[in-house]
Amino acid sequence: MRKPQEKVQFNIRVDPEVLEGFRAYCHRNGLDPQGQVILFMKRVLDTEFDFQERLWTALKEEGS
Repeated sequence: MRKPQEKVQFNIRVDPEVLEGFRAYCHRNGLDPQGQVILFMKRVLDTEFDFQERLWTALKEEGS
């Protein structure tokens, strides 16, 4: 059985109007605001990794 990963707290300062609008958007669409922030972070990391992989592949092909 996999051991649960330890989690850390992440605090950011946000313009109150932005936070209010984001929470309202999530509420209207039945989304968890914290979960949406985490999904965004994961997408950024996945995109960066994918970009690096594609760049490396292109550079290898160009060098051939």
